[in-house]
Amino acid sequence: MKKHLPLLLRLLGPILLIIFLINADLGKLWLTLRETTLWPVILSLLLMPPFVLIKSWRWVRLMREMGISLDLPTANALYTVGLFYGATTPGQAGDLLKAVYLHERGNPLPPAMLSVVLDRLFDLLIMAALGTLGIFALGQLLPSRELQTALVVLMGIGLAILTTVLLARGPRQWTLTVLLARIAPKLTATLNRWNSQLSSLTLSSSLLSAVILASLVSAGFTFVRLWLLFLALGLDLVPLYVVIGASALIAVLQVLPISIAGVGVRDAVLIAIIMPYGYSTEQALTLSALFLLLNIEHIVVGFIVSFWYPLGRGQTQLEM
Repeated sequence: MKKHLPLLLRLLGPILLIIFLINADLGKLWLTLRETTLWPVILSLLLMPPFVLIKSWRWVRLMREMGISLDLPTANALYTVGLFYGATTPGQAGDLLKAVYLHERGNPLPPAMLSVVLDRLFDLLIMAALGTLGIFALGQLLPSRELQTALVVLMGIGLAILTTVLLARGPRQWTLTVLLARIAPKLTATLNRWNSQLSSLTLSSSLLSAVILASLVSAGFTFVRLWLLFLALGLDLVPLYVVIGASALIAVLQVLPISIAGVGVRDAVLIAIIMPYGYSTEQALTLSALFLLLNIEHIVVGFIVSFWYPLGRGQTQLEM
């Protein structure tokens, strides 16, 4: 049973979606899809390049602090490939393959891996903070709004502590050379080597302000892209703060091992937030499908770019 538990948990989302579809009016669902205004959807899709660019710049800024040099165009390409791997793997774990690309190009693996982890953590920090708006927007539809809010806040605090431990030299050094060394004494030599390789990274006001600003701008692009999808379906009665909060909450929930690519979980949140404004389940399911369309765009574009940046090519170049 324990062996199959992770798979069973991930089936919760798809099961939810099947239940929603069984209870929906499929004819009305098709009509809603046909009446979708195309220009906001197209504009949302066209905003992918600046969205990826600002995230790539943030990643380059983090790598620079760890002595990893990577030009912005290459970082932009690798980030796009990372979106493809992330969108097609459970919990977006495939995004970590960006560290493998860096390692193949002659960079130590620990700082390369840390740069990707920190990049993801800053996104989650912003989304966890804004996700509380989504909790409040759900109102009476959740059995315990206070408990749900507390969970989101606690998760945000946990992410902030984890980010500080990874980013600040003192806490990171203590964690690697003292705490983990005591837990796993056989790994002491490896942990000391990792600590040495990460020694150039330290918490500074300039780094923190630059990364937070980039995170806010990238989150802004995300919310604009999703808000355009609301407009495409004529869901203009939903306040912008509800759109932001629900989108952030979905981003946080999609990381949890309770769905596949957010299927079902995303639908449940969207149904809960738009129905109080007089909209239907069918409109929420169509909106969720448009959200999925953005993920598909990331997959397709990332997959195409991956042909120019295949895994193993960097190692081959190094050996030559």
